Amino acid sequence: MRPALSRWLAGWVLAWFAALGWAAEADTSRLLPFGPEMAGFRKPVRPVRTSVEGLLWIDAEDFADYGGWRIDTQFVHKMGSAYLLAAGLGTPVSDAQTTIEIPAAGRYRLWVRTRDWFPEHSPGRFEVLVDGKASEARFGQASSDRWQWRSGGVFELAAGPVQLALRDRTGYFARCDALILATDLNYVPPEDLPGIQHERSRLTGLSLEPQDSGEFDVIVVGAGSAGVPAAIAAARHGAVTALVQDRPVLGGNASVELGVGISGAGSRHANARESGIIEEAGRIKARYRHPRMSEPFRILAEAEPNLTVLVNRHVFAVEMVGPQRIAAVRAMDTLSGEIHVYRARQFIDCTGDGWVGYFAGAEYRLGRESREEFGEDLAPPEADRITMSGCLMGNLAVGYQAMDTGRPVDYAPPPWAAKLPTEDFGRAIRGFTGGHWWLEHEGTIDDLANPEQARDELVRITFGYWDYIKNHWPERATARNYDLVYVPHGDAKRETRRLVGDYVLKQQDIQQAVMFPDRISYGGWSLDVHHPRGIYSGGEGPFDYNPPVPIYSIPYRCLYSVNIDNLLLAGRHASVTHVALGTVRVQGTLAPLGQAAGTAAAMCIERGVDPRQLGREAIADLQQTLLKHDQYIPGLRNEDPADLARSAQVRASSSAAVERFDRSSVVVEDEHPLNMSRAVMVPRGIHRQWRSIRILLRSTRSEPVAVTARILGAQQVGQFTADEDLGSVTASVPPGRAAFVEFPLDKPIDSPLVWIWLPKTEGVFWQLMASGPHQACRAYGGGESRPWTVVEGQYYAVCTEPPLAYPVACAPENVINGWTRTIGQTANLWASDPDETLPQWIELEMSRPVRINTVYLTFDTDMNTSHHTISLVPQTVRDYRLSWFDGTEWRPLAYETGNFQRRRVHRFAPVETAKLRLTVEATNGDRSARVFEIRAYEE
Repeated sequence: MRPALSRWLAGWVLAWFAALGWAAEADTSRLLPFGPEMAGFRKPVRPVRTSVEGLLWIDAEDFADYGGWRIDTQFVHKMGSAYLLAAGLGTPVSDAQTTIEIPAAGRYRLWVRTRDWFPEHSPGRFEVLVDGKASEARFGQASSDRWQWRSGGVFELAAGPVQLALRDRTGYFARCDALILATDLNYVPPEDLPGIQHERSRLTGLSLEPQDSGEFDVIVVGAGSAGVPAAIAAARHGAVTALVQDRPVLGGNASVELGVGISGAGSRHANARESGIIEEAGRIKARYRHPRMSEPFRILAEAEPNLTVLVNRHVFAVEMVGPQRIAAVRAMDTLSGEIHVYRARQFIDCTGDGWVGYFAGAEYRLGRESREEFGEDLAPPEADRITMSGCLMGNLAVGYQAMDTGRPVDYAPPPWAAKLPTEDFGRAIRGFTGGHWWLEHEGTIDDLANPEQARDELVRITFGYWDYIKNHWPERATARNYDLVYVPHGDAKRETRRLVGDYVLKQQDIQQAVMFPDRISYGGWSLDVHHPRGIYSGGEGPFDYNPPVPIYSIPYRCLYSVNIDNLLLAGRHASVTHVALGTVRVQGTLAPLGQAAGTAAAMCIERGVDPRQLGREAIADLQQTLLKHDQYIPGLRNEDPADLARSAQVRASSSAAVERFDRSSVVVEDEHPLNMSRAVMVPRGIHRQWRSIRILLRSTRSEPVAVTARILGAQQVGQFTADEDLGSVTASVPPGRAAFVEFPLDKPIDSPLVWIWLPKTEGVFWQLMASGPHQACRAYGGGESRPWTVVEGQYYAVCTEPPLAYPVACAPENVINGWTRTIGQTANLWASDPDETLPQWIELEMSRPVRINTVYLTFDTDMNTSHHTISLVPQTVRDYRLSWFDGTEWRPLAYETGNFQRRRVHRFAPVETAKLRLTVEATNGDRSARVFEIRAYEE
């Protein structure tokens, strides 16, 4: 029996959203409390009651008013419950307060469960006030960093209401789990975790008896960028699915809690952004300006009738049927402590840490493999347990947020702050109002075994880094008026446990671009593995290595456990080596793995098989199903025999022969300082002579500055060498603003490609475009004797006069050629003639009448843009009509206005026809109607 999805967010979460004022067009430019660590996220208040005479247990998170304290539920699996955290900036936060009823007058000893998180300096100290009287002990100072009970002294209390308060004394991450008031002055609470859990149950009446909370076809544990697509895919393919998430919102690292962006192959390669469910969510994010993926994921999940979303549920155990099969997962409500059991036939571990697999006894890896084990030349000579550090994140900030106070602010770091390298820092600092991804602890700290210690070390690093910025950075004068305003407490982890599948993806598979027969997705992010010493690496820099890679494939065999029969997996704990994880771990690459795992799980349910058998017997069916639902798989095209459109004759009202890129095509996404040489490459196109080149530059200088552009020809994309020297042109960049700077050229060009090289120029920034012309790319760091680092899929802002124009083959039959994106120089879409006015139409004619009840349409959302940044992609079809021919006239099937999505599926009562027509009435700005694919089915 399925709970109503509309109740999946408890009332307190709904109140939180309302308090934040979330709206489609919300302004996200200012500091807002997006994260549940901020205002509004709390445990529903549980009244304190006496279950055992003479003993009162009060969970800190049950306080009625948290004051400036935050609830932290990250570590419930290690300490048994959530706790309150005074995450301040060196000034004590306001008191957390509550009122309890004392049943009988008497003398009560106060016990407090707390932790001194750095005993050498005891940063997080606090007191407990009982009716205004301070405890004898000051908590948060001890000889050990373990969680422990400490006595706060004896209080003479009258019967009736008594006020309790947690008074922070330092503003430096004090923490409190629970309080006990005991009339037996010799009573001592248990210190072991099972004992604490049973004592909490005994004193509060909280049942530890597991509740049977539902049976499903598929259970997905973990709702990050892999887990949400996995659950949605399974549900869309007919499986009754539960998505179990240990946080109050969806998205994991990409949620509003933490804020990691969706990067993937499109950040490094042209036309390589991931499609499918992650593209749907990304388009919602961009269209309505949601800051991160939580709300887009919620919208998509809520639309699926087969999907139940269960938030604030931490899976801590599994129930097995024999040694190799999972029957159920056990999850603790991270707020109430209640225990639930959820049963299913297939399970997908998307926890990132591989917890479901671990509890089930799945084989796993932790740390770095030796060079010899897989023959990876980037691996260390000997295996070890070093993993990449996470980042301190929250409120869409990395490490911290700082603001200009308008006056000088001195900063004296606390004595426990990390001491960072100052003479040879080894990092280029672009901006200091927030931190950077390389604010990392050393890889010897275990984010899995000691997650709270790992987070706390990141806190120390944040304060140490701010000390560097304010007191040691060569450009510290620019930060003179800035002060810290926020430090988050969430750890966005990069690497912990990795589960083992039937295949372990390795370095050579990636660098050699192996196309596996059972491939289900791809990657293209670099082999981005961070330095094992983290921020302490000094002049060695933040990377262990970071070589670029081609587009490579990921096999299905990496997505199921080698020894647990009904366990699929997707996320950063997939079956890959430490080296390979450097490229696989980014959010955009993980999302299609989730969609593949969810699709496979539903197919397993439908066919009555387990994942391994599905791969052996039906991998082609799985691949074709993924393609049908817009998941790109390199080298595989639509060969679905059920697609009635594949054999149709196609014609259109017109077709484009030339693609244009002009000034209106330039959409700014970011900027890079000219702190080094930078260059961009674009195709020459059909015009063999340019009158000028216009480059979008921003200057922070107070006077005009001359910049000299060197212009050269090239024969191949990415070949930044001087095949044809077209000369140098100097122009003036206006002060204090961004502007298109015109560089006159007016000379013939023989090379098929042109690249423009700007030298290092202080105070000048080159704008980045969200998307670029065909065959464009950028490079940096090169020069007369230095090689250039080439970055595909990114473009510095440039246009030409006359506008760039290059021939394209956008014939109508492209909509049934099986490919749904531009590949290399092949457009693979139909585009109407831009010189013809809309509406324009494209028509499919079958050899005989067929029954059709479903049509799949794939539009152009510019997969050449690396991220979901453009609200309404100009190339996307906005308003359109779908019609069928009854032998006499065209009859309507669907009419849509305001579309912004790439994939649209239309289902209708069956019709029998030999002709379908799509009429495009308007786009979101482009002059051409653009369609990648039309499919037709009787489903």
